[in-house]
Amino acid sequence: MEFCRDRAGQLAGGVLSMAFAGALLAALGVDGRAVGFLELVLGVCLFLPLLAGWLRRRRFYRAVEELGEGPDGLFLPDALPEPGFWEGEFLCRSLGELGRTGNDRLSQARRESREYQEYVETWVHEVKTPIASARLLLENHPGPLADALEEELFQIDRYVEQALFYARSGTAERDYRVRAMALEESVRAAVRQYARPLIRAGFRLELGEWRATVYTDPKWVEFILGQLLANAVQYRSARPVLRFACRYERDAVLLTVADNGIGIPAEDLPRVFDKGFTGANGRRAAQRSTGLGLYLCRKLCARLGLSIRLDSQPGRGTEATLVFPRGRFHRLEDWPGDAPAAASLRSKKDPISM
Repeated sequence: MEFCRDRAGQLAGGVLSMAFAGALLAALGVDGRAVGFLELVLGVCLFLPLLAGWLRRRRFYRAVEELGEGPDGLFLPDALPEPGFWEGEFLCRSLGELGRTGNDRLSQARRESREYQEYVETWVHEVKTPIASARLLLENHPGPLADALEEELFQIDRYVEQALFYARSGTAERDYRVRAMALEESVRAAVRQYARPLIRAGFRLELGEWRATVYTDPKWVEFILGQLLANAVQYRSARPVLRFACRYERDAVLLTVADNGIGIPAEDLPRVFDKGFTGANGRRAAQRSTGLGLYLCRKLCARLGLSIRLDSQPGRGTEATLVFPRGRFHRLEDWPGDAPAAASLRSKKDPISM
């Protein structure tokens, strides 16, 4: 339709010319059949080039639409076919210049991103060394002051880890090593990492007996679990309890981490995954929240093909659910959920070995 609208004047001129020629020939007494045949020839001569031009342009513009992004997000105008008409050639030259400029800027941005990530990783490594040294000094000088300093060091270490994973989150696919992972082992690894603050806070841990194999990257999952544990510690109740449970659904494994903490106000719940959002609890806490923990959890889950959801009731606690979708790597023996959907696994209280 656009092609016809652009050439409406040409079409109108051709039709008027054919009508004028037919009227002139009829006035001169030319036989009607000869006039009709001549009109047909003129029509073919008029519309056939237009049809050929339309087909050529349609093929070219479809190639433009399908070109999109090339490997690594680069735009490749050189892959376009030869247009064969002047406006297409002009478009190719313009796209070529824009593509080269855009690709140069994209390459520069990626180079700067890699340099920033390398800087953060180096900085994290340098910062962790004095943190480890300070912990050794505190272990040799136990006491109330050492306990308070240890808690501060743990918070510093947590923020440093957040900075590292935040820098890596933009390129998680390059640092993503999928393998079969026993979910219970990742839970225990995260708990061991947060053993000191959990013990100091007096948490009672409940872990069900379950066998669940998922295919993902353990280090990213352990970081996500660590952020959930840190929130449970920060917003705990007087007698804190932390429960882990796992169940199968038809197309997923669901891991829940539930606490009996102070909970999240209903008006804050829809925004807890927003970057920098601290909410009422974060502003009142002794250790002010950064608003990055849950934001990173959702961002990394999206990168890993997982999903996360949060349910909470003020004064009763919060429950986080990680959803691991069933992948093509799973074997039937890994998936007892092929029997009843949403069948819960057996669970009993089990003190986690630190």
